[in-house]
Amino acid sequence: MIQIQELTFKYTGSKHNALENITLEIEKGEFVGIIGESGAGKTTLCNCINGLIPHHYTGDFYGSVKVDGEDTFDVDAGKLALKVGSVFQDIESQLTGYFVEDEILFGLENFGIPADQIEKRIASALETLGISELRHREISTLSGGQKQKVVFAAILALEPQILVLDEPTGELDPASSVQIFALLKKLNEEKGITIVIAEQKIMLLCEFVKKLIVLEKGTCVHYGEIRSTLTHQKEMEEAGINCPRVLTLTGKMEKENLLPADCTGEGRICLNANEAAEIVKKATMSLSGSTRQSLTKRDPRVKPEDDTTISGNDTKDTVLSFQNVSFSYNETANVKNLNVNIHKGDFTAIIGSNGAGKSTFSKLCNGLLKPSAGDVLVLDKNTKKEKVSNLAKHIGFLFQNPDRQICCGTVREEIAFSLRNNKVPESEIKTRVENTIKEFGFNPDTEPFNMSRGQRQRLCLACLIALNPEILILDEPTTGLDYRECMEVMNKIRQLNENGTTVIMVCHDMEVVLDFAKKIIVMNRGEILGEGPARKVLADDTLLNKARLLPPQIAQVAKLLGPGFEGIFTDDELIARIKETKETK
Repeated sequence: MIQIQELTFKYTGSKHNALENITLEIEKGEFVGIIGESGAGKTTLCNCINGLIPHHYTGDFYGSVKVDGEDTFDVDAGKLALKVGSVFQDIESQLTGYFVEDEILFGLENFGIPADQIEKRIASALETLGISELRHREISTLSGGQKQKVVFAAILALEPQILVLDEPTGELDPASSVQIFALLKKLNEEKGITIVIAEQKIMLLCEFVKKLIVLEKGTCVHYGEIRSTLTHQKEMEEAGINCPRVLTLTGKMEKENLLPADCTGEGRICLNANEAAEIVKKATMSLSGSTRQSLTKRDPRVKPEDDTTISGNDTKDTVLSFQNVSFSYNETANVKNLNVNIHKGDFTAIIGSNGAGKSTFSKLCNGLLKPSAGDVLVLDKNTKKEKVSNLAKHIGFLFQNPDRQICCGTVREEIAFSLRNNKVPESEIKTRVENTIKEFGFNPDTEPFNMSRGQRQRLCLACLIALNPEILILDEPTTGLDYRECMEVMNKIRQLNENGTTVIMVCHDMEVVLDFAKKIIVMNRGEILGEGPARKVLADDTLLNKARLLPPQIAQVAKLLGPGFEGIFTDDELIARIKETKETK
């Protein structure tokens, strides 16, 4: 279905090739994932398959790309779009309609789909994505994840032979991400649609795709069956790719000589929590009954700092307070009766499914939105009475899309602009700018939009850090970042928190939440379902299920293992527990 021969491409004005000598074939009906760090060439490869390169993005193009026997160089991109459906990384750039129904209708009418088929296709696409209730909603009132589903529905309505998707789950909650991949698998198996998907969430790729393309600096370093490719774990990690935690677990077990005899080498490659649990069971299956009983009686493995509760009564060090807060967008997508106290030095994660009200919550924190009922107090200042510009002196806000915060021509100018805009004295600006540039290792003369998304995210964070805010609000700070960029951004945020900055983070990545957050607030349908120390919340299956969330992967493994493995969240903790079982034996 897709033949790529010696493909090399360099964008106009670029000094380096985006792709270098790529040769591979994708058979009809295959489900192929593309993985690689930011700048590895994932988006470029997708755009070569769907014909945007060379017809929209220009540059030096060598080699050939054939789709269903036709060379994309000779086929109009519009004509190719009927055969190859595309979902882009930047969802906003793909939206054209005012209402959801208009968005789906736009493509159908423009491609001349017969009128008697349109209603059926619209209804089917909406139902397939589980968003039929959004049909008459204004797109501007939707969450980022809901918009992503709308774009996906618009593409599915065209019934393409090939789907090329560039990080389609980037803004989706865990359950919705699994839903999208399950849908893709169904389309692949039942309708024979060939699927090529670039994705940072390698756990999803491992669960669903059949083959994996690994890109590094524009070259294809591995391409093959998923299990075979994952045997190159060390090389993938060196390329900035975070392997699934179950794979890290079995890798550590192998080094510690804890694996069963038949699970070494390629036999230790597991693609999900179920397979990892089976390997651990084999490693511990010879335990005596008394050993299992003694393990069952052990207390859950909970960090000391998590063995606390969040108190809503202690207001002495409260920096942010929601008091019976409600807000609605034109009588839709509302939050209601929110009561929360955030204390100085907290690192709080806001989690929940798409449309739960998380981004609305974050915008209420700094006055971008004003409550329709109740009050939001920031450092004892009521956001209804304070200008956003005054609140911004105390509270920094990192948007989900960094491009919405960038407005200057160079890195130096961007950092200086944020300081000047917040009335920092000119005598201080130069010093703060230079210190920030040095701390982040930026080239001060780089144009921001020539940087990768991850670098632009770091730039926006740098602008906020230069202001030294007392409170930092982050709306999905890791979306679109590769593992290396994610860790760089999050470690910087943790450092700020350790130095006294209060952090409130909206996040879909449960692994990031586990690694960095101290406390969690769970939201669903505009309400707060629960809150508490991070591990206690992530161990509450009833709460997570109600909010359509999944626990971290190693926690899933521990739950599958049952008695004796309660309260375990990391691979090191699980390995320590396996060692304990051997010592007890």
